[in-house]
Amino acid sequence: LYIDQQLRDNPVISSVRDKNFRSLIRNMKTVEDNDFEIPAELEPILRGYQKTGFLWLKTLSANGFGGILADDMGLGKTLQVIAFLLSEFLERRNTVVENIAVKETGKLQRNTLIVAPASLVYNWSSEIQRFAPELTAKMVTGTVAERRQILAEADSEDILLTSYDLLKRDISEYEGYKFRCEIIDEAQYIK
Repeated sequence: LYIDQQLRDNPVISSVRDKNFRSLIRNMKTVEDNDFEIPAELEPILRGYQKTGFLWLKTLSANGFGGILADDMGLGKTLQVIAFLLSEFLERRNTVVENIAVKETGKLQRNTLIVAPASLVYNWSSEIQRFAPELTAKMVTGTVAERRQILAEADSEDILLTSYDLLKRDISEYEGYKFRCEIIDEAQYIK
């Protein structure tokens, strides 16, 4: 929306604001009006602002964007992300999609990588089990050999959880994978 405003207000920048561009801007402006469904089991749990956060994540994803969920501490960002991941999982389960990622990139498709401070990795696992037991979360922890084995044996639908420190140590192991979604918890750690 910022870019749209800049394009509109800056006579130096020439842009083509075609039908697709206008549709994208309308779609981004009307997050609450989108047709994304909150997973039924989480509908009664999520508060209003968490539902809006879920819709924001779905809207960004549907339009090919990544984004930031920057609620204040303690307002349930983890739950909003779990609702998003469960929704994506349920949509994939109900749709037969050919795995073309390997053909296009030469990398194995994986579901999600969640990177968090070491103190939060177990919390993520616990929260996923509690709120979305349909999802499989695997903690990529332990010795180097154990972490390699977890990565190698992970299913394409598994959610992989690791810490910043372990990700730095294992970065070469992750180069062979393409993730549908990457969640960076406490993102100030990557500065």
